[in-house]
Amino acid sequence: MNHITGFTDLCIPQANRAQLEAIIREAIELGFHNIAIEQELDLTNSGPSANKDDVVPTPYCLQDLKAAFQGQIRLFNRLTIIFGDALASLVLNRSSNIRSYDLIAALPTSESGMTYACQTMHCNIITYRSNTIRLRPNRKFYYLAVDRNIAFELKYAPAILSPVERKDTINCAHRYHSFGKSKNVVISSSAKNPFELRSPYDIANLGLIFGLSEEQSKEAIRGVPNRILLAAEGRRFGKAGVVITRRPKLTEDSDDYSDSELEEDVSGSDESEDVGSIVQALDGKDAEEQDVEQLKPPKKKAKHEV
Repeated sequence: MNHITGFTDLCIPQANRAQLEAIIREAIELGFHNIAIEQELDLTNSGPSANKDDVVPTPYCLQDLKAAFQGQIRLFNRLTIIFGDALASLVLNRSSNIRSYDLIAALPTSESGMTYACQTMHCNIITYRSNTIRLRPNRKFYYLAVDRNIAFELKYAPAILSPVERKDTINCAHRYHSFGKSKNVVISSSAKNPFELRSPYDIANLGLIFGLSEEQSKEAIRGVPNRILLAAEGRRFGKAGVVITRRPKLTEDSDDYSDSELEEDVSGSDESEDVGSIVQALDGKDAEEQDVEQLKPPKKKAKHEV
């Protein structure tokens, strides 16, 4: 059953338990229902030949945090992979730890890496940082990523703290708008302390500055990230998935009758009069046919008949 609902923040950087508990507690008070804890893996300085062991770190253990909040919020593991080209796939395909992450985010540092992330890479999110803000996603590959249910991320906490980051974030958001009409855009916090978090309604208003429409701003913190989490579960458990949702109750249905309608007397005076008139008409028709039969001359008998 589709149990992923409510407002979602897909990027809370990994920190010690006390800091994470403070951030998650603030997120619960602001109305968030889902949060992803982010870990990073940088593959730009390591070649595939140097990977003797599994370079992907083990996911952050969320059991203690889940026990501390007792189901008030859903927690997920996210891995952000920083890479330059498609050679990163040689490392990732040999990893067993990567299957333990709920979300995979791609952070390409070159044009070829951006093309690989949109076209081939098994990821759920394409993100950025200050030194990759100038990458131009091709329109064709942008829509290809949208068809593959990959989201493009915007982070608001760095934009609040630094004027340079604010300019870069708005620049990236307007690139998403010019190349893909801001489709499949998610807004995450990347907050490192509780004071950097904002309420979902403030984030929706902030989306207007990022070039999103009102509907896209709401979807960027609720609809799109929840669909990304569902797609991530499909990536982990199989090539196809089934989502079971509860059918809404219809207020009016012309084919059904209410109890009051069923209890009404169907043998009303109007209907009985109609039935009686129909019977009379039929009886009259039979009488007329009998009169016509009597007026008809007798049939002639054949000569051989006695």
